[in-house]
Amino acid sequence: LSILHNLGYEIVLAHVNHHKRVESEQEQKAMEELAKKLGIPFELLEYYHDGNDNFHNDSHHARYSFFKEVCKKYNTNIIATAHHLDDQLETILMKLLEGSNLYGYGGISVCNDDGSYKIIRPLLCVSKAQIYEYLNNNSIEYFEDSSNEEDVYLRNRLRHNVVPLLKHESEALYEKVFEYSVQLKEAFSYIRNQSIDYLNKTNNIIELKTFNGLDIALKKDIISLLFERNNINKNYDIINNVVEFLSNENGSKSIDLSGCRLIKSYDLAYVKTEVNQIPEEVCVNLDNDAIYNDKYHIYFSNSIPKNNEKYIKLCYNDIRFPLIVRAVREGDFIEALAGRKKISRVFIDKKVPKEDRVNVPIITDNDNNILWVFDYIKSKNVYEQKENGKIYLVCKER
Repeated sequence: LSILHNLGYEIVLAHVNHHKRVESEQEQKAMEELAKKLGIPFELLEYYHDGNDNFHNDSHHARYSFFKEVCKKYNTNIIATAHHLDDQLETILMKLLEGSNLYGYGGISVCNDDGSYKIIRPLLCVSKAQIYEYLNNNSIEYFEDSSNEEDVYLRNRLRHNVVPLLKHESEALYEKVFEYSVQLKEAFSYIRNQSIDYLNKTNNIIELKTFNGLDIALKKDIISLLFERNNINKNYDIINNVVEFLSNENGSKSIDLSGCRLIKSYDLAYVKTEVNQIPEEVCVNLDNDAIYNDKYHIYFSNSIPKNNEKYIKLCYNDIRFPLIVRAVREGDFIEALAGRKKISRVFIDKKVPKEDRVNVPIITDNDNNILWVFDYIKSKNVYEQKENGKIYLVCKER
């Protein structure tokens, strides 16, 4: 706050009182008085946790929601926090112990920009010792969080027990941590920009022929980004398993991903979040049309349809009404010109993805003889009626 104010920036002091320590009230009062002294606005969030085990996570979200509301009030998009190089070192160690990706292993970023807000950390290249020196040299009042002395949390245990050993081993520890973080963030940024470009061009679909020829680091990040865009949990093992799954060239397959499915269909792979339901079958007669699966309008016409609508020509004297429109069933076959053919083989030959097959309208007569697999194959019976037929069964995509 002192540095940004001295540099001439317009500042709003946004303070959060978590009510977890006795000193919290004193700190809040000091912040209010400081804001008055500097002539800047003061905004307060009084946060009371509900007592579950996710205090750090819940309070983090509450703080940043509060900061963003303050941004809206004062017509800015910049949130400045005081994270420093010691925080960076502790965060990197935590990520190494808990597991992460290339971005996470790089620790805290100097700036996070989500397109709406920028969270900046101007002191990320400064050690805590340097901050103490600045405070003392400028006679600035500051407070210590007493909970930082407790070894209940992993961060505190690393701070008290591991970091001092690392400092003892290397006088240049902070410089090396800073370099490590910058290099990982730069490498991640380069790879991530290529991943964004790839998925934007393909509309979040992985084209297997091009994908499997990419560098392994890029393949893993494309998968990671695809998962992020679909809010799918991921870890190192999951990403590796997906890379192997996509490199396998066997037919159409899918794998479950906590409520979603990653579909691999011929030369494409994509995430499907909705579960396919078998559409209800409908009947269609000469005098009434039907809507199937909310996607197709099916009706009879006495004249050839216009606008390139798809149809079959029938002779009503040779058809058992009503016609049925339904989904494919196990064992379905059609008597085609070249002989009996399984509908499953028709779909395979036409490269219809497995998850899409249930949505293809199957039109049968009232004896369950398949007349038409929409858009793919007509029966021998339909071809034989073509010359004498005087009515048209139209299937129009809505």
